Amino acid sequence: MILELPALPFDSHQLEPYLSKAWVEERYQGDHQRHLAALNRWASDTDSASRSLEDVISKAHGEVLEHALEAWNLTLFWHCLLPRPTAPEGRLNEDLTRAFGSFTGLREAMHERVEDETVKEETREGSRRPDWLWLLSTSRGLTLTTSARGQRLGAASGTPLLVMDLGCGKSPVEQLWPLIHWDFVAQNLGDCH
Repeated sequence: MILELPALPFDSHQLEPYLSKAWVEERYQGDHQRHLAALNRWASDTDSASRSLEDVISKAHGEVLEHALEAWNLTLFWHCLLPRPTAPEGRLNEDLTRAFGSFTGLREAMHERVEDETVKEETREGSRRPDWLWLLSTSRGLTLTTSARGQRLGAASGTPLLVMDLGCGKSPVEQLWPLIHWDFVAQNLGDCH
């Protein structure tokens, strides 16, 4: 197995001013590449040349699983961003309205979810917010959840439509909201049904 760093679907400077070129490059060429390099070392040490990233996720444990999950999360995250996105339309907009009251209701729900989870973490471990915010499609409709780095979403959680990296700054929902690639999210929703 040789896992290569997938190309970004945009130039690293194109997300400015919301995400700096330096942040994008550090997260992409630093963190994302580091996770893939760790998986490639593991594969060469264990003679796992035929495995895909998804196969590793389904079978791995411990540190290998954490690297695989983070590599997968980051790949999805990069595809959820676009320098000049358009607003959601059609079925996605209808599902967002049904689940969150309106398109802007989703934004408010995202803020609340991050804030609620941050408060829970503060009472358990000190001041810490979750690492990922997910928009999922479930049998009951759309929902939000959070996860820590390297944490697997349970199969019952739903199908990921969108993921936000909450480590991008002090106000990640505000920073990422103008960059969400709603057509990609709609495509993921279509793939669920």
